Amino acid sequence: MADKNRRKEVEGLLEVLRQPGHSVPVQELTEYLRLVRDLHMRDSENVTTYGGQNLQKLAAALTEEELWLVYEQVAIAALDTRAMELAISLIQKIRKKFPSSSRTYRLTSLYLEACGDNAKLLEFHKQILEDDENNEAILKRQVVLEKSKGNLSAAIELLRRYVDVYMLDREAWEELGELYLEASLYQQAAHCYEELLLHAPSNIAYYVQYADIMYTVGGTHAANHRADVIASDYRTAQSYYAAAVRMSEGHNTRALYGLCASTSQLSGLKGRNAQMQDSANVANLAAQTLIRRYSEECDGLVPYVQDLIRTHNLMLKGMYSANDNQSLITHK
Repeated sequence: MADKNRRKEVEGLLEVLRQPGHSVPVQELTEYLRLVRDLHMRDSENVTTYGGQNLQKLAAALTEEELWLVYEQVAIAALDTRAMELAISLIQKIRKKFPSSSRTYRLTSLYLEACGDNAKLLEFHKQILEDDENNEAILKRQVVLEKSKGNLSAAIELLRRYVDVYMLDREAWEELGELYLEASLYQQAAHCYEELLLHAPSNIAYYVQYADIMYTVGGTHAANHRADVIASDYRTAQSYYAAAVRMSEGHNTRALYGLCASTSQLSGLKGRNAQMQDSANVANLAAQTLIRRYSEECDGLVPYVQDLIRTHNLMLKGMYSANDNQSLITHK
């Protein structure tokens, strides 16, 4: 919700910048550029237009530290929009100020990519890695290049080597997990989210994603593993869905659905029914919470949600009542 409001703020600032008949107000332009950076937005046309045409104003208004951030931001936008003269002039400024920095290496790599000169690009990467085999900026650019070529296995291998060196880079672990999922390597993806949970144990999204992966692993094991192996996967998924429900105070819809589905899968395994009563009660309560949430926020979808939950055999007598007081949602 916060990001959505900030994106609306970006649109409001753009309306101010677009007003005809007056010079661009530097305060609004500065705030616009800051928000675009903070939100990791790719608004290259507007950044090139308003940032590139008002660099002198910005240089007079900004601190030196922020000015170099703006130069880099506008240079990347200029490469995106093929404003090569502007991009080259800014990259030259940055290279002069920071000759051997990751910032300069990254911009040079982006420039060579934009020019389509793959031979020079590969030679540039080779030279940098000869001097510094673990250069962070170049290693990341190599991953991006392999992804852009559709070479998924090479991108995975490069990123795997990268996280071996930069183990605390959460964004890299997230990307590696996504690449493994794209390649249907679910157990490797699960390992990535185990690492992410160690880095950010209060991140609800990581709990849900890890649970989703373990639920999928349980399904892939169904054809060729013993029931206890499959049950272990589903139990892991169930426990992480339950943790996400608890941490979100019952407001994470995906976790609620996952708790119902994983419990249903466990109840269908032979010899597991005696162990299921407690978890079945929690899953039934999750189902009730889903019905309550939809009845309060999107009443027209309630019948569809009821049908979906029925398929998991979790509905108890009387659960369809929107007036049922049982719920996992914590009201503040």
